[in-house]
Amino acid sequence: MKNVSKIGRTAKGATSQPLGVRLAPDEVLEVEAIAAKQERSRAWLLRFLILRGLADYKREIASQIPH
Repeated sequence: MKNVSKIGRTAKGATSQPLGVRLAPDEVLEVEAIAAKQERSRAWLLRFLILRGLADYKREIASQIPH
C-alpha cells in the first residue's frame, strides 16, 4: 500500500532525519489501515503516535514525583 502525504514537506520544527521503527506485521497493517482511513502517510501517523505517547509518558512521570 502506498501512502503519500498531502503536503510534501516536513512538519515545522520536525527533523528530516528518519528513525527506524520495528513493528510486528500485524502492527504494520494496523498503522497502514489507520493512516489510509485518515488519508495520511504512515510517517505522519507514526510521528503523531510517538508525540502523543511522549506527552502521556511525561504526564505519568510528573505524577510520580513526590511533592
